[in-house]
Amino acid sequence: MRKLCTLQLLTSQKINSYQSSRKEEVSILVKSIKQAVQDGVAVDLSAKVSSLNANLSCLMVFGKRFMDEDLDKRGFKSIVQEVVHLAATPNLGDFFPYLGVLDLQGLTGRLKALSKVFDEFLEKIIEEHVQSKELRETEDFVDTMMAIMQSGEAGFEFDPRHIRAVLLTLQQHQWNGY
Repeated sequence: MRKLCTLQLLTSQKINSYQSSRKEEVSILVKSIKQAVQDGVAVDLSAKVSSLNANLSCLMVFGKRFMDEDLDKRGFKSIVQEVVHLAATPNLGDFFPYLGVLDLQGLTGRLKALSKVFDEFLEKIIEEHVQSKELRETEDFVDTMMAIMQSGEAGFEFDPRHIRAVLLTLQQHQWNGY
């Protein structure tokens, strides 16, 4: 799986293929900052750059931006922030394994619920890619993995479960910036 990601998804050619998307997103950011300055509104640059990072990541991985309402009623960014927060929270079960079964902090239950939300979200993305046969200007990561899955060139069992796992891993690295 690591070899597949390195040779197919994370090549400099693949990353460079998103140059026009990056330019477009940065242009949108600059325009929004200019507009805020003209309106005399304070700008939270950290939030703007974080949003830019999220948009670029979603474009590369999923092929489109996602608004807050696309993931869950709580909102895309809110859920991502909750996952990052829960993942960073020390779990008593990690230090005292016999307490892990009790889930005293409720971390395991909350993470399982969020996992279900993300699984449904990623399944929806994969299904959208299966349904839409249209060619995009730039293949996103899902398109690339779907092509590998259909061709059988992976050299091992590679199905939608594996695609979801890779997508979640790739997004998890991006979420660390939230």
